[in-house]
Amino acid sequence: MKDKMDADPGSMGENLKKQRLLKGITLQEVANRTGLSVSFLSLVENGKSGISFANMQKILKCFDSSIHDLIDASNGMRVVRAEDSEQIFSDTDACRIISLVKGSKNKKIWPGLFIMEPGAVIGEFQHEGEEFSYIIQGKVEVTLTNPKTGDVEKYILTEGDTIYHPSTLLHKYANLSRQRSIFIAAVTPPSF
Repeated sequence: MKDKMDADPGSMGENLKKQRLLKGITLQEVANRTGLSVSFLSLVENGKSGISFANMQKILKCFDSSIHDLIDASNGMRVVRAEDSEQIFSDTDACRIISLVKGSKNKKIWPGLFIMEPGAVIGEFQHEGEEFSYIIQGKVEVTLTNPKTGDVEKYILTEGDTIYHPSTLLHKYANLSRQRSIFIAAVTPPSF
C-alpha cells in the first residue's frame, strides 16, 4: 500500500494551496469561512502541520471541492492491487483512510477502507449524497446529527453490522474497542 502522505508530507498541504489559488480565495477568506486561523492554514499549506479530516473537509467545502480533487485523478482502472492502493489521509496514524479505487472523481461511488486505532474519532463532517458503512472488525459508535433540528442518533456497530444514511447529516465515527476497528464505507456521489 502506498502512503502519499508519508512519501511527501507536504503534498496534501501543497494540493490544498493549489486548490485555494485555483479558486482565487485568500487564506483570510478560508479562515473566515472555516473558523480556522490564518497561521494554522499557512502551516498546513507549507507542510509544517498536520490536519484532521474534519478540518480538511471544512476547507474543501470552502473550495466547493472534495478530497478526490486532491488525489489521483486517473481513470479507467478496473482493478487496484493491494500494493497499489493509496492512503489518502492519515491523522498521525490514529485513523487512516485508504481509497479502494483509482480515479474516484470520475466515478459515481467512492469506496474507502477506514482503519481506526483504539479511541480514535473521525468527524464530525457532512457532504452531499449518501453513505454506507460495513464494520469488518471492532466496535464503532456512529453519531448522526440533523443540522436543521439538532436531533441526534447514536448507533453502536460491531463486526458484520452496517449503516446507511444521508451524508448531509453531520456524522462522526468513534472506535470504542480496545483493538483496531476497521470498516469499509461507500459514498455516492464521491463528495467525501
